Amino acid sequence: MRENTLKQKLNDGKAVFGTMITFPSATVVEMLGCLGYDWILIDNEHGSITVDNSEDMIRAAELTGMAPIVRPIGNELEFICPFLDRGAWGVQVPHVNTAEEAKNAVEAVKYYPLGTRGIFSRGRPAGFGFSGSTADYAEEANKNTLVCLMLEEVEAIENLESMVQVESVDVFFIGSGDLSQSMGYVGQQTHPEVQEVMERGVEIIRKAGKVAGVSCPDNLVPKFLDLGVQYFHGTVQTLIQTSSNAYLDTMRKAAGQAGL
Repeated sequence: MRENTLKQKLNDGKAVFGTMITFPSATVVEMLGCLGYDWILIDNEHGSITVDNSEDMIRAAELTGMAPIVRPIGNELEFICPFLDRGAWGVQVPHVNTAEEAKNAVEAVKYYPLGTRGIFSRGRPAGFGFSGSTADYAEEANKNTLVCLMLEEVEAIENLESMVQVESVDVFFIGSGDLSQSMGYVGQQTHPEVQEVMERGVEIIRKAGKVAGVSCPDNLVPKFLDLGVQYFHGTVQTLIQTSSNAYLDTMRKAAGQAGL
């Protein structure tokens, strides 16, 4: 299995920046890797990405040295394992609210003795079994595969003290969209009460010595960096919108000045 450079950066205390794609396109993934993103979130929860069409997207990310992380549709072995067998370097599991659910996610990702993932030494991550032993592959996979848990409800923040005690979780990621919804502030991720809960969550995660991640607008990134957050991602849609708005604004101003 490939060495997970994303985990290395996080373990070294570095901040890592990714973006999320919700539609199948290996070409777009490769472009994003060429632009220098540390990682890509390949989203199976909300878009049209499937197990089958994710494989070439994972390859495209690896081609550029960008870490491919998949968000499965749920926290069950049957949703998680197929993406890992296609070569994903880790998973970002949605809607994890309790320590028990956190343990379930870890068990789905890890091989014995850390988990219950079914062994498969003839897939991409194991080099199709052409070299090395199954035992060595399982050990490397357990060491390199990233486990990120998404905290998206108030319940998760309330249970966070116990959740951060679960072993083998690499990142606790606070999703501001669903968190704000669960607090009654739909679409208001920057609401002061939502931000207060997020900051409290980050504090708990950092005190436990774990890596914290958040979703937030660009202007709040400096604040969360100061709080010790290392793991960030945006969306491809936001990139398209922001760059297109800037381009069209510049072009239309120029056209207006030219009287066109």
